[in-house]
Amino acid sequence: MPGVHTFYDGSKVLEPLADIVGIDVDKVNLVICQFISIGCALVYYKYVSPEKVSKTTRLAFPLIIGLILCYFCYGNAIKHLFGVIGVCYALLQFAPVQHVHRVVFLFSMGYLIFIHWYRWYVLTNYYIDVTGPMMVLVQKTTTLAFSLHDGRVKKHEELNEIQKREALKEVPSVLDYLSYCFHFQTVLTGPLCFYTDFQRFISGENLIVKDKHITPWRPAIAKITFAFCCLAIIIFAGSYTQPEIIAQKEYKSLGLIKWSMTFFFVIFIQRIHYYYAWVLADGVCNLSGFGFNGFDSNGKQKWDLVTNVDPYKVEMALSFKETLDAWNCTTMYWLRRVAFDRVPKNMRTVSTYLLSALWHGFFFGYYLTFLTGALVTVSARIIRRCLRFRFQGSQMSARFYDVITFFATKFALAYTTFPFVTLHLYPGLQVYMETYFILHIFCFLGIFVLPKVFPPERKPKKDDHNGKEVVIEKKEENRNGAPTVYERFSGLPIAGYIPQDQKFKG
Repeated sequence: MPGVHTFYDGSKVLEPLADIVGIDVDKVNLVICQFISIGCALVYYKYVSPEKVSKTTRLAFPLIIGLILCYFCYGNAIKHLFGVIGVCYALLQFAPVQHVHRVVFLFSMGYLIFIHWYRWYVLTNYYIDVTGPMMVLVQKTTTLAFSLHDGRVKKHEELNEIQKREALKEVPSVLDYLSYCFHFQTVLTGPLCFYTDFQRFISGENLIVKDKHITPWRPAIAKITFAFCCLAIIIFAGSYTQPEIIAQKEYKSLGLIKWSMTFFFVIFIQRIHYYYAWVLADGVCNLSGFGFNGFDSNGKQKWDLVTNVDPYKVEMALSFKETLDAWNCTTMYWLRRVAFDRVPKNMRTVSTYLLSALWHGFFFGYYLTFLTGALVTVSARIIRRCLRFRFQGSQMSARFYDVITFFATKFALAYTTFPFVTLHLYPGLQVYMETYFILHIFCFLGIFVLPKVFPPERKPKKDDHNGKEVVIEKKEENRNGAPTVYERFSGLPIAGYIPQDQKFKG
């Protein structure tokens, strides 16, 4: 097949095992490498700790393991990984410091876009290939370049709290840079981690907390156990739930109820694939001592610094926004750092959606999902403003509203993401046509008709108790930059911070 060695030239030594289990060898290679990563994480935490070895050893060990795993999975195709990080490192060293972030961004994204286009143009079948780790490397190199620009060019007072924490004064050494890019914990499937957090992990500073004993065992074991459960589901159900079956005649003849239940189950199994890969990578990071993110309000340890998905929040979300907030989190942080916070306010939404689309690739199914998702997001916001307050008169009606939004969110999630998991335009468009574009129609009705029939609630400008004006502000308080919302009463002390996902339920 033309171009196959450009994207996948991995080891075939496990092909007999792949034939036995009925899974493609590229997927078997990835799973075996992830299992190896678990053992390497245990060794790293116990025998390559900052107290026992030098910083050079701490950097070299994950780099060497990561390179071995990459070559086993992708073979000579890793030349693209070396290509993008090699040129980006040269640009970090020699590009004008005023423009280094733009130059690195344009080159790395340009390289990725070309590879995505070539893969879409040449290949007809999907398999796990080098574009996956390349997407994560683009995130790492661009955030590194922006951090370098912030540290060298901008004044301290010009930076927000996140930018201050991640700003760099010097280009990392070659070993620091390579280890950050290729460390085995995240090189295969991500998630993204930020350079300053990685350096704190290498030095051991991330686990130094006064009067607190920090150990990773409990969160790591819980995440790895959950990932193994996901893998078991994939093995037993994955081969029978390919997303394309939804558009096949024999399934469409099942009747509306059975077909809908099959639809939801098939899309759920597709999410399980992501849960397995992302939660396992998070668990491997934790097992090696990486991922500690302070304590919550109850003094409980938080190990979510490199968490990319919260399966419980995704599945139990009461709105489409809550679903997105818990999905592919580190990519959302990256989009915020390099797009949303950097462009003029009137271009923020457009530029962020465009960057996300280009970063994912050129398959038309992606864009059908993104466009539908944007429509659902806008519509859901308006519908909530028009309807939610009408159901808050009693606990029963509020619960009823939550139940309705729960099932509506599950329907919207399956409907919206179907083109994404099938990659190509036709399967998704076919299902949309055969369901009469029902969600699109509801969304347009919610945007243009519902506000006229059920006008949104008018918010009072004055507080009932003291007549002070209420101002809603946004602050970046958690380490990964997710917005936190609080109310400030003019002339009064700040009452405190209320996480956004707690303040606006449903």
